[in-house]
Amino acid sequence: MAGMGLSVRDLITIGIFSAVYLLAYVILSTVLFTPWLFMLLLPVGALLMAPVYLLFIARTQKPFAITILGLVAAVIAGLLVYGNVLIALVNLGIAVVADVIAYLGGYKSLALNVASYVVMSFWAIGQQGAMWVARDWYRDLTISSGYSADFADGTLDLATGPMLVAIAVATVVAALISAYGARNMLERHFRRAGVA
Repeated sequence: MAGMGLSVRDLITIGIFSAVYLLAYVILSTVLFTPWLFMLLLPVGALLMAPVYLLFIARTQKPFAITILGLVAAVIAGLLVYGNVLIALVNLGIAVVADVIAYLGGYKSLALNVASYVVMSFWAIGQQGAMWVARDWYRDLTISSGYSADFADGTLDLATGPMLVAIAVATVVAALISAYGARNMLERHFRRAGVA
């Protein structure tokens, strides 16, 4: 780990923020229990999580921190919960892209950190995306996870091309609104951490 420049304190921080991130999405998945509400998982998550994510970057400011957070999410959500390697790889791939974007600004550019957050807001598309690309698998998994067949069929009925575009646009807008609010909330912390 020393080669990655991550201290024990950084790893503890990554663990804490990974737990918060995953817990938030578990709660959202539970609360958004109708097909229409479930379609809001990504935008609602994007609207809520910017303070956590931007504070995480300000606290670590190290390469691979975001990637490790994404790896934890990929293993827990993609492999342990959904049991699917492709979902885990999508989760991880999004985190790697988000990490690279923040890295380009040395983890100190607010604009690039916000762009990183916008990308990271799509990490759960690995799970939701199955509605569009693996419908039968998604239906079987949803039912075996304890949801009703009506819920599974209801979400699949909503999984159209226009809905995918609407979710993507809403997620970007929600992420930007949340990041703007987070900037104001965390401005003092960012200044202290040297984030521009």
